[in-house]
Amino acid sequence: MPSFRYIYMGIIVPASILIPIGIGFYRRKNIGEAMRTIFFYLFLDGLVNVFVIYLTLLKTNNLPVLHIFTIIEFLFISVFYAQVLKEKIFQKFIYGMMIIFPVLCIVNFMYFQDITKFNTNTRPIEALLVIIYSLIYFAQNNEDNIIVKWESNPINWISTGLLLYFSGALFIFSFSNITSSTSVSKNHNLDILIWTIHATLLLLMYLLFAKGFSKCRKK
Repeated sequence: MPSFRYIYMGIIVPASILIPIGIGFYRRKNIGEAMRTIFFYLFLDGLVNVFVIYLTLLKTNNLPVLHIFTIIEFLFISVFYAQVLKEKIFQKFIYGMMIIFPVLCIVNFMYFQDITKFNTNTRPIEALLVIIYSLIYFAQNNEDNIIVKWESNPINWISTGLLLYFSGALFIFSFSNITSSTSVSKNHNLDILIWTIHATLLLLMYLLFAKGFSKCRKK
């Protein structure tokens, strides 16, 4: 019988992405441009999850998929923030990162980290940039939240989900090479704990996304 950890990390958390996708599809006529970007990001994320599970069942290394998906994920999130951050200076910064970061990722797996290994060089950079995006968003929209209730704005829920997940995952991405070592039992147990925390952060992000889509109403 599969362990609870396997069911939680391998089935429950990946399947939970269907919650925001389902609500987003139900509200599809009422979602704006930025929320539509997040919807397609989730849809692609779901497809990648299925493909990764398929490769795992085939006992094939799925980490090359992560290297490619890191680029695609960052581009989707960057487009989302370029749509919600209206000031030109922030948009130019985001567009610049949309060029620089993919180049860094390609250089990384071509010359520094094998594409079959976890991309511990670029994932932390992605996390840090998304954290910066979300903090800029909340700082810029602080005055708007006085006029419109915070909880009524779907973008607030999406940005909270991204900030929560990437803030918590920054440490995991940075030190995953150390914690994934199975040569020592202590490291192996720590690896299990940390990736369980990562799965929980991912689940919370999906639930916050679902809340955001539920706030999409006819204006």
